[in-house]
Amino acid sequence: MSLCQPEKGNFSCGSCCGIFNLDLSSDEIRKLIFERTEEFKKSVDFEKPWTMAEYRKVREKKEVTIRRKDELVYNCPFLGAFGKKIGCMIHPIFSGDPLSQNYSFYGSSICQGYECRNMERKSSKLWENLLSEMELDSFTYSAIVSDYETLDLIEETFSQKGISIEELFRSKKELLKRLIQRKIDRNVAMMNTSFEISMEEKKESAQERLVQRLSLTSVPDLTNEINSL
Repeated sequence: MSLCQPEKGNFSCGSCCGIFNLDLSSDEIRKLIFERTEEFKKSVDFEKPWTMAEYRKVREKKEVTIRRKDELVYNCPFLGAFGKKIGCMIHPIFSGDPLSQNYSFYGSSICQGYECRNMERKSSKLWENLLSEMELDSFTYSAIVSDYETLDLIEETFSQKGISIEELFRSKKELLKRLIQRKIDRNVAMMNTSFEISMEEKKESAQERLVQRLSLTSVPDLTNEINSL
């Protein structure tokens, strides 16, 4: 499993489906996902594949008036809920058809082949174990694991101090949780609409960029703990 659908924790990620591109509040997004899921259950029959196409047509029409943050980012109406987790409602694991996602805008090859920066992060299992110990729902979780830049900066900050990834997650677990909570509290990159990787050369150290990104100067105890390492 990957950070998309982790084995631990009662959450999953749906960022690449474009849900955060909708100019809605967190509560409005949750309501929309619930509405989609209920409508899907009532209208789609995998034995009648055309019902998937009809569902998509109806939902896109209903959601067309919702303002987009970026008109170039598609919002897929097949993102729904499975209990407290979210994911693709026409994924082959549910439909039994390996090509069922061809009824989506991007099609099966892109949906199944797409990999965001964090999908197969080498430290994904370590992050999964850490985040499973925090009280997160799928939407907050999505905002964390889709934010590759913050996770990169955290890992690089400690790596530049000579602390390995394994040691970081073994002995600095509470510090990591505080940094993640800081991201949440400061609303840093909580509605990711793009997964474009910046190729710009950075002059500042990872720690300096992390301090700027999470506004850590206003929490001296947290900054001092990092500096003391």
